[in-house]
Amino acid sequence: MMEGKSWADSASNYDMWSRRNYLVATVGLAALSGCTGDTDDESEPTESGDDDEERPEGVTADEFERGPVPEVYVSATSLGNEQRNPDELRTKSAVSFSEYEEARENEGHTPGTCCANCADYIPDKNGDEFGACVEVEGYIDGADWCTIYEELPEPEVPEGMSEEELATAEVPEEYRTASSIGGEERDPDDLFSHEEVNLMESVDAIAEGVAPPGQSCGNCAEFIPDTNGDMWGACAKVEGFIAVEDWCAVWEHVSEEL
Repeated sequence: MMEGKSWADSASNYDMWSRRNYLVATVGLAALSGCTGDTDDESEPTESGDDDEERPEGVTADEFERGPVPEVYVSATSLGNEQRNPDELRTKSAVSFSEYEEARENEGHTPGTCCANCADYIPDKNGDEFGACVEVEGYIDGADWCTIYEELPEPEVPEGMSEEELATAEVPEEYRTASSIGGEERDPDDLFSHEEVNLMESVDAIAEGVAPPGQSCGNCAEFIPDTNGDMWGACAKVEGFIAVEDWCAVWEHVSEEL
């Protein structure tokens, strides 16, 4: 366990978070603040006229909305372990697709829900800051939302273990020194506790203003995805069992590591 590092709960209003330029609110050490995910790249506005929305270089407004998406996403698997079929997708307009701020005005939206914590979301795989969806066509940002949002399934507590033990339990052998999706190797002797990094569910963190929309363990560079079928993963920075639906203060944008 790392000594001398701590995390105190923080809270803020959603308005302090901008679309792609934010700081993780913290009263602890800078080492716990994660990656801002800010980028200096300039892109054209989307077809909808939203000047804050950026597109990957060389991608037209129509391609952004309708696809095709890069090959790495065409038949990829989502956070909820569903496979994308490019021949069975809905248009964004058909599902009232929108950015999070606009989604907050939709009567069907539940606070904190966004693509980053949706079972249908496919996180960024090529470093362009966008992912895809197994149900909706076009490029998808983790901070977006639509009316067919699907809650991520909650993993069952492993047999022989209590829920309270999950935070400090030794993870299965295949995770102990595994590499995260951002390429960082886990050191079991150099990890933060759940309490130190304020680990909580992504939906709650966003709804409470602790995290900006678009963040979950599922699209964090430090996350080590499930490899043994029990729906639990691990983290290169945090001890214990970690679910894809979780979030913590050391969240790091996977795009910068790809």
